[in-house]
This record gives sequence, structure tokens and C-alpha cells, in this order.
Amino acid sequence: MQDILRTWPAERVTFGELIEALGPRGYGALIMLLALPNLLPFWVPFLSPLVGVPMFIVCAQLALGRPSPRLPDFVARRAMRGAALLAMIEKASPWLRRVERLVRPRPSIVTSRTGERLVGAWCMVLAAIVVLPTPLTNGPPALACLVMAIGMMEEDGIVILAGAAFGLLAAAFSLSVLGSLGWALAGGFGWILATP
Repeated sequence: MQDILRTWPAERVTFGELIEALGPRGYGALIMLLALPNLLPFWVPFLSPLVGVPMFIVCAQLALGRPSPRLPDFVARRAMRGAALLAMIEKASPWLRRVERLVRPRPSIVTSRTGERLVGAWCMVLAAIVVLPTPLTNGPPALACLVMAIGMMEEDGIVILAGAAFGLLAAAFSLSVLGSLGWALAGGFGWILATP
């Protein structure tokens, strides 16, 4: 992705152009790219739906067994500044390179075509949580998707299973935070309505 963006001829790059440039690595690289913004150390309002919806669509296509990802036109036409995207990837690169040292091809049932579809289905569930624009709930499931995406690109079944297991913890944490927020809001509205 760094090589592609460093030589990109225009100032902005659309999601559709990026998918085309990534070629057969599209699924893993695109899930990783869409997960990264949710791992920023600060909360950006409405960033999660902006990247979460395309991630959900990509994961759904992986679950359905499409050979390569394809985004709807209204998403594929969305553009980002190439320099901003490159800066985000370069900031994450040292961490990703450390992770890459632990990853190697370890084929198993989860790296098969059927396994990839199951990974896509589980990533869909996690992407649905990422879409919700609430603080603290987006990072853990996005990280789980990123780990599984790295495992997919390297055909490492152990890393994929580790990401899937972390996804269970991430989903439980995020849903408990969402449940607590919902309970607090319901209690607040109940108190307001009960006040004479």
C-alpha cells in the first residue's frame, strides 16, 4: 500500500481505485486499511460509520465467496487525500512490521476457501459493532479484524484463530459498553419524564 500511494498520480485516491490497485490482495489489505482509523488514540466523531460501512460490505462479500471485493458506487467514489492515507499507514508500519515477524504461512482449515468465508462472516459481525458511532466500542473489534486480515494475507491459520478469539472478547466488551450506555440513557430519560 505504501508503494502504491507513494507513486499515486493524483492528490486524492478513491476506495474503488485502491481496490483495483491492490488486486488479489484486496480483501485482507482493504479490511486492514479500513480497520486502522478506528485504532487512533483519540475518538473522532462519525469516523467509525465512514469506514465501518465499507468494511461491513467488504466482509459480507468475503463471506459470500466473491473472488475479489467490489464496493457500491457511492462508496467506491469516496476519496481520501493520498498523503493523509500514506501518513496513517506509515504511522502504523513499525507496529505492523513487528507483527509481521510473528506471522508466517501456516495453512489450515481457516485458510481454505470455506474458512475464509467463515472469517468474513465473523468480521461482518465485528464490523457491525465498529459502525456504531460511540467511543471505546470501535477499537477492539477493529483490531480483531485487522489481526485476522493479516493472517489471511499471510495464510497463517494460527493468527486468524487468535484474531477470531480476540474478536469474541472485543465483541463482549463493546456490547457491554453499549448496553451500559443504553441503560444510563434510558434511566436518564425516565427520570426526565417522571419529573413533575
